[in-house]
Amino acid sequence: MTHEFLLLSLLFLLPGGVIWLARPDLRSLMKRVALASLPFAATERLFYPRYWTPRFLFDLADRIGFGIEDVLFLVGLSAFSSTAYAVVFRRAPVPWAAPVAPRARPWLGAARPWLGAAARPWLRAAAGIALVLAAAGALLVAGVPVLYASVAAMIAVTAALVGARRDLLVPGLLGALLSATVYLCLCLVFAALVPGVFERTWRPSVLLPGKALLGVPLDEVLYGLGAGLAATVFPAWAFGFRYGHAGSAGD
Repeated sequence: MTHEFLLLSLLFLLPGGVIWLARPDLRSLMKRVALASLPFAATERLFYPRYWTPRFLFDLADRIGFGIEDVLFLVGLSAFSSTAYAVVFRRAPVPWAAPVAPRARPWLGAARPWLGAAARPWLRAAAGIALVLAAAGALLVAGVPVLYASVAAMIAVTAALVGARRDLLVPGLLGALLSATVYLCLCLVFAALVPGVFERTWRPSVLLPGKALLGVPLDEVLYGLGAGLAATVFPAWAFGFRYGHAGSAGD
């Protein structure tokens, strides 16, 4: 098959599509995480061709450093990795009340409109994304291979967020395991549809040479694990919610 990555990206959209239809109450979360994930599409230039060598539509990876497939893949991955915990354990985002600081300055938002209630969550999200990218960049400079640098950065930054929000520890761990499971299942379907694709398109693993789970490189499973951890914890921290019991679903 010529465009393996396109097929993989379309497969990754399927779980999110099912969740979108079955859980309207999670749609706002899915949209926010999808939007927050888009900057990571530009990191494809770090993976291609060092980590893998797929063919991109219109040769966009060679022209601009990433392709349409990256956007589709990230939207699909963010959709199911951010909601897997909520779906399986019947949870839904509910407002989280932060402890009131002794020297809180409520006038700050009024004095600086860009720090108002609507802006602050996205500023936190932008800061978190920048921190992950900076951590991954530092690891790359230190010589860590790109996939492992990405996973380590996601885990390290998420661990720091959990330090501030202890209530997100269990959801994060369970979300990581569930996301990795879905990721693995999608890769197995992908391998069945395109036999030998991992051997042809993926570079030999650097830290886990020859290691695979049911034929899927362990590197990919690790990436699904890190993505699930980050996608479960990060939006709850950035947008100020916790995972409560799901009530009646509503859009």
